[in-house]
Amino acid sequence: MRVILTTVLLTISSYAFSQKAFEFAYYYGKTKNFEIKLSLADGYILGSEIIKTDIKTGKKVKYFPNEVPGKNGHSLVFLPDSNDKTIRIRKRDNIILRNIKEDYENLPGKIYGIYGIDLKTYSFNLRHQSANH
Repeated sequence: MRVILTTVLLTISSYAFSQKAFEFAYYYGKTKNFEIKLSLADGYILGSEIIKTDIKTGKKVKYFPNEVPGKNGHSLVFLPDSNDKTIRIRKRDNIILRNIKEDYENLPGKIYGIYGIDLKTYSFNLRHQSANH
């Protein structure tokens, strides 16, 4: 009986500690060649992700943050998912978002970013979407 009770208590307590301490805010942007969807994890920036979709082929690639921005906010670099074996190795393949913070009092309405692939660079703006995106 003690073993069962201990197991139940450990399961409940581990569930309580594994809950997320952040909320997602959604942003969307588009250029001539691709569209970008950002799930911004407000409160834990490393929980964010970007999905870039090639408009011509429909191919989607996930990008994840590479480092934590400083307290005053700065650029946050996203790199392609290293587990995705369909991604071709490039000289450069990253997305950089400007003025990103770990935690926001008021979410920005717009986020400026650049997408760099090989020797090309594309600028874009992401606009805040409603929760029902």
